[in-house]
Amino acid sequence: MNKFGGEWTKQKLNVLEDYLNFYMTALKNRKFKKIYIDCFAGSGEIEFSDSSKINGSTIMALNLENKFDEYHFIEKNKKNFQQLKKIVDCYPELNIHIYNEDCNVALPKIISKINWQFSRGVLFIDPYATQLDFNTLEKISCTKAFDVWYLFPFHAINRMLKKDKNISGDWKNVLNRCLGDDSWEEKLYFENTQLNIFDCTEFEKVSPRDVQQFIYKKMKEIFPYVSENYLVLKNSRNSPLFLLLLLISNDNPKTWALVKRVERYILKDKSMV
Repeated sequence: MNKFGGEWTKQKLNVLEDYLNFYMTALKNRKFKKIYIDCFAGSGEIEFSDSSKINGSTIMALNLENKFDEYHFIEKNKKNFQQLKKIVDCYPELNIHIYNEDCNVALPKIISKINWQFSRGVLFIDPYATQLDFNTLEKISCTKAFDVWYLFPFHAINRMLKKDKNISGDWKNVLNRCLGDDSWEEKLYFENTQLNIFDCTEFEKVSPRDVQQFIYKKMKEIFPYVSENYLVLKNSRNSPLFLLLLLISNDNPKTWALVKRVERYILKDKSMV
């Protein structure tokens, strides 16, 4: 069982559940095959530090009143995968596929086997840290058929972005992999002449808000529509942990208009920064 989270965990699940209900209602009478993919499915349940438990995203999706035609759950951790398998076995009437693999390996294989001309899907990406590669997002967008909720690991990325730009090679590789390239080196740092001593160039990092906006713009480089109303999910000390981003790969502006209306409704009681 997954042991982590806080109020932000419940918040992201509430948003996802609201959106899935909207999505399945909107497409109920459409002939598209409707597909749900959870890229970091976990064990199915979440236990908090006070020993209270809630259903995770997988059980929540399986218990929706309007069912998807296919479910694909990816979980790399073997222990979590075995627990997830027991839960999946309780839904023999549903078309469920589970994968004990890295998301960056499993997801491209899944989407390559589906005819997206006749299919549409919702993808939930909830990594534990920096596991998702930017080029995996690019492959998702190319389908032009996914609505994506991505819990971006803001705290992990922001921690690697050292204030003085003195970043190790390993961390630079992670940043490049998660953000697509090394443009962050130019965009997220500026030369501070007031800090220059002995003719040495000193760099200073931009504000956390500017880092968030950079991430938002990186998503817009590959997705036709990215909601401006992303959520900043925080811990009990009010520190930003994640950005909950809505990414739409469909390039039809009519689809964006519908999404814009519903996202305001879904996010109306949530804390946006």
